[in-house]
Amino acid sequence: MKKLLMTASITAMIAVAPAAFANTNAGATLWIAVATADGSSTPLAQDTDLTQTQYEGLFWTQVKAVGNHGESGSSTNILTYDTWDSDVAQKAKGLTNAGDPEIELARLPTDAGQSALRAAALLNNNFAFKVVRNDAPAGGTPTIIYNRGLVTGPKRPNGRNEDFDLEMFTLGLQQREIVDDAAA
Repeated sequence: MKKLLMTASITAMIAVAPAAFANTNAGATLWIAVATADGSSTPLAQDTDLTQTQYEGLFWTQVKAVGNHGESGSSTNILTYDTWDSDVAQKAKGLTNAGDPEIELARLPTDAGQSALRAAALLNNNFAFKVVRNDAPAGGTPTIIYNRGLVTGPKRPNGRNEDFDLEMFTLGLQQREIVDDAAA
């Protein structure tokens, strides 16, 4: 009976459309908000929290040649307090960090998006970003993840003779991300 249930479960999983499974990062893109719609490399400061509608109203320039985008999302501290009269620690939620992803790029000196990142790194402002996933169903829209934060860098890992010319930026995200999931 157990074997029959297992076979039925596996058959049901196979029958599910591939879109129901996880996607890779291949084909995803990173964007930075800029001052004008003409492919500008001038980043536009965003020093207050934005709504999804406000993010959607911004002008965006793609940051090309992204090789790696570090971890983002929320990580909340768990506070612990021990008391003499208890054998189990008391716990509570503390502050939430919206993330500090490191962005690794193959250096393209003339790319408008990379130029905007370099310019943003020189300023002490927050800037808006979006990641557009490559997960749109046929005729639908992809997942878009919005956030904003500080930019630092670039660092250059340099390396050996066969390593690529890379730059690395860190985003100090200051707002909980807004995720607009893929839709048909």
